Amino acid sequence: MMQHRNTTGERLAYRPVTEAELSRADRRRIDDAQARMERARCAQDNLIQMAGRDMPGFDQLSRWIVGTCRVGSEESIADEMTVAGIEAWCPMEKFRKPPRRALPAVDVFRPFFRGYLFVRVIPSSEAFAGVLCASRLTGLMGRGGEPYLMPERIMSALKLGSKKGKTDEDVEGKYPPGATVVIRSGPFADFQATVRRVIGSRWALEAEVNLFGRMTPVELDIDSISASA
Repeated sequence: MMQHRNTTGERLAYRPVTEAELSRADRRRIDDAQARMERARCAQDNLIQMAGRDMPGFDQLSRWIVGTCRVGSEESIADEMTVAGIEAWCPMEKFRKPPRRALPAVDVFRPFFRGYLFVRVIPSSEAFAGVLCASRLTGLMGRGGEPYLMPERIMSALKLGSKKGKTDEDVEGKYPPGATVVIRSGPFADFQATVRRVIGSRWALEAEVNLFGRMTPVELDIDSISASA
């Protein structure tokens, strides 16, 4: 059986050292450490400035890159980078939480690309380092140590899709379930339809049209309908 021995000793007293008690060598070491910290801070500030949207020629020379981050931190990191003067974009999607217990279903917005964030900079090693210095990003998507530059056509498509997504709430308010709409184009032009739901991912409505005496489900493009007078 293991036995424990009680040990006793002299209690050590702690007293902060005053500046007057420091030797010349101690002061020199402290001054050198503070100088190194200040140089590091200035170097970091310069890198962050290189990643900023205020750089000359930013609108013409900048490209989008993709940063990785912890899931759930995308929006807050984008806000922090914006405050630091760096252009960041976190596309959001509308998501309906199912009802729980006595609580009704609620609509919330969440990052569309969970764990990723888009950042716009003038491509350079200094700018890439500045992006990481100014944020809580865990890295940049790329190959061989070089961040991947997003093609402009893909970014334009993503931006367009995001704008349509932002209008989903307006569409659902304009065409709620049960509303009557008039079809303006297509094979059912001038027919009336009853809205069942909005399909935001396809910019369309699921509706029913009265054909041959019975209601028939159809999918209609949002741009092809208007509210019934």
